[in-house]
Amino acid sequence: MIIKKIHKNILILGLGLSGFSLAKILKNKVDNLFCWDDSLSIRKKIVESGLQIKPIEKLDFKKLDYLVLSPVINHNSKKPHLAIIEAKKKKVKITTDIEFLKILKVKNKLIGVTGTNGKSTTTKFIEKALSSYKNKVFACGNIGVPFGDIINKVSTKDYLVVETSSFQLDKIIDLKFDVSILLNLSKDHIDWHKNVNSYQKAKLKIFKNQSKNCFSIICIDDKNCKRIAKKFSNNFKSKLIIISTKEKLENGIYLTSNETSINITNTLNQSSIKINRKKLGFTQAEHNFQNLLATYACFFIFKRSNESFKKAVNKLRNLEHRMEFVNKFKNISIYNDSKATNINSSNNALKTLKNIYWILGGRKKKEGIEDVGKGLKNVRNAYTFGESKKEYKNFLREKNINSKEYSTLKRAVYMAIKEGLTEKKEINLLFSPASSSFDQFKNFEHRGKTFKGLIDKILKNE
Repeated sequence: MIIKKIHKNILILGLGLSGFSLAKILKNKVDNLFCWDDSLSIRKKIVESGLQIKPIEKLDFKKLDYLVLSPVINHNSKKPHLAIIEAKKKKVKITTDIEFLKILKVKNKLIGVTGTNGKSTTTKFIEKALSSYKNKVFACGNIGVPFGDIINKVSTKDYLVVETSSFQLDKIIDLKFDVSILLNLSKDHIDWHKNVNSYQKAKLKIFKNQSKNCFSIICIDDKNCKRIAKKFSNNFKSKLIIISTKEKLENGIYLTSNETSINITNTLNQSSIKINRKKLGFTQAEHNFQNLLATYACFFIFKRSNESFKKAVNKLRNLEHRMEFVNKFKNISIYNDSKATNINSSNNALKTLKNIYWILGGRKKKEGIEDVGKGLKNVRNAYTFGESKKEYKNFLREKNINSKEYSTLKRAVYMAIKEGLTEKKEINLLFSPASSSFDQFKNFEHRGKTFKGLIDKILKNE
């Protein structure tokens, strides 16, 4: 795609993955592009790339059009960055990289995906399933692929499916999605957003710029999304499609299942699809069925046939670190769910498996694990580690779960396997931390790879 020059003056603050990608796209495409990062090593990288470094103190904010922030920089913090203070004083627009899909006048169909859990899987499901010989689909955004990395590969007839976090959505200005998807809403990132209400308001910005010709998809399986859907027409202009894995809907799309098949019923066009469960290549759980329904709803919106959807389902797989089956050793089936950085995500895994040896812990989020659901009854033993080890162990013991604490993930994994092998029945060893990774790991990917590496070493030595 050819990016035309825009007459704007822009400062990018925070040149991580998305900021650096955007800077490379905007270089020579705007009147003035300035870059800054508080990290000296990143500033060296910026200079080596031929981009212009400009200290915040030396910038004339009166001449800036946009301050582009790394998604994780909080523009409403009590102690904001100097660049944010100056931008607000001079009424500079503060945004994030995905807003440039609008600013650069990208003409592709845009599908936005958000929710507390399941965003990445749904984004990849849509990318895999909806791609065809006529229209390719490219996943980008919070999934780890900035749109700047793919924009030169895309033709105008292709679709972009954009995973959007609350951090990004909270900063959008005019960005409009042709299709917006809200999967679920529960407590998360409360330390960043200050309260649940602010977090939910940020998520709902995915709908705010849509017109009556746009579509919105909301899964009403949780009470928050059901409430939003009921009042949707009072607040937004787009056409709403509701989906559910729990309710039979008279005016929507729902999924039911039995031992041999899953059935998708679309009451909007009076059609249904029956899919053999043996043909599904992803973990068959409620949260993945939500992801599948959202994907089907996109097929319906873009007028693809039910038969083409059935064929596309065969391509769909779990993403790494999301209820990922790792290995089976004797009586123990091992799952890596490192992406479960909050208790609501872990609840999905706990509901899916039986006879669980649960490994959890890390840096506690504000909401902790107090909202653990009915899936706790499936847990036989728990092994806690990291900063939250003692608190989580004590909480689970109060719930009558046999729990032990360990300082490291390595020790917790070793003991879980050792004790699991003494069982006479089949055991599911589930690594689903329900916490952030930052006490001992760089991110959830690093944590998940470490877990799988430990499993490999232990099994080779057995």
